[in-house]
Amino acid sequence: MLTRRALSGLLLCLFLPLSAKADGSLDKVLGETIYVPAYSRIFSHPSRSDLLAATLAVHNVDPATTITLTRIDYHAEDGSVLRALLDAPLTLEPLQSRTVLVPINDTTGGVGANFLLKWSSGAPALSPIAEAIMTSGSGGPGPSFTSRGRVIEQRVP
Repeated sequence: MLTRRALSGLLLCLFLPLSAKADGSLDKVLGETIYVPAYSRIFSHPSRSDLLAATLAVHNVDPATTITLTRIDYHAEDGSVLRALLDAPLTLEPLQSRTVLVPINDTTGGVGANFLLKWSSGAPALSPIAEAIMTSGSGGPGPSFTSRGRVIEQRVP
């Protein structure tokens, strides 16, 4: 049986943001690589699928530190790089956001497509929110959903 103290600690861990420490402070890093799942189509039946547009949104959530997006690549479901989506590094000021669109008629990524983005900063910064927003874009009721990114590499101060 869990004691009241153990249960309180468990609940605290469940509700803290992923980057929060037990004391409530937030980790700041110098850069990361973030994997974001994206979907160019989804199946509702073995012979029926819906095409989707995928918009990658990156939000600099740090209210005081600028970050630089150094790379955004779009990958196919087999892991191969389909194309680079940044021509040059892109600076995001505090609380600024940017989006990149993979249009609904681009099915090159397949069902398991993904974005891989890299960012860096000259000073320790909070991890940005990176998510893909998929929508059928048909104007009528159709599938729409989001997919949150996952940090797969960090540069710590």
